[in-house]
Amino acid sequence: MSSEPLSARHHAALHLAHRWFAFLEAPGGDLGQHLTIFDPQVRLTGRQGAHVFATDHASLARWFASIPDEVSSHHIVHADYTDRGKDGGSLRMVVAYQTPQGDGVHGSIISYETRIAFGPDEPRFVALDKTPILPNTRPVYEPSWATHRVLGLVHASLAGLPGASAAVHDTLGAVSQVTAHVRSPEGATAYTGILTAIGTDGVPSAWQIAAQDDVRSRFPHLTSIEPFAGRA
Repeated sequence: MSSEPLSARHHAALHLAHRWFAFLEAPGGDLGQHLTIFDPQVRLTGRQGAHVFATDHASLARWFASIPDEVSSHHIVHADYTDRGKDGGSLRMVVAYQTPQGDGVHGSIISYETRIAFGPDEPRFVALDKTPILPNTRPVYEPSWATHRVLGLVHASLAGLPGASAAVHDTLGAVSQVTAHVRSPEGATAYTGILTAIGTDGVPSAWQIAAQDDVRSRFPHLTSIEPFAGRA
């Protein structure tokens, strides 16, 4: 059964989401570079707008500085993109957040509402709201940093954004869904994983990948991407 490919704007929105979460999960990232994914007058709020964290780059930088450098994970359970033409787009997500602490794993289920602008250069968050809606009681911590790093690169590549990977774009082509399976500690300099995608013809494909990474870099570098043959 055929399906519509994700649009370049949809890929660009998901690329922003994965970069947002990856930065939160591992200390040592380049804050100046990270701020470029936000509009200069970005508005960050909580609890459906009741609490305002930031209204521009300066206040957003202060908010980032106030966050403890703790290990965390953010698994996107569901994401829904809506294109709004000249008014940009919106990305809504349900995210399972976790952080391991001395007395166990703490977490919550968070609803994210974001608005995105598409200018002549690169997409940017205009507004984000994060509202906890339920506790996350899963007792086992599951990292997500490397997955976000890979998918940030993959969606940027499929959106045709500058600095992304032409090899990823050419290898995956038009897809209606793409996921990554990468288990690696936060801040790892090298890791391997599996990319899976469903093409517009409805046929799934998989590739084994290897990456070199640096938390200060915009994207990881894929050193290989090969068809996945499975285990013999």
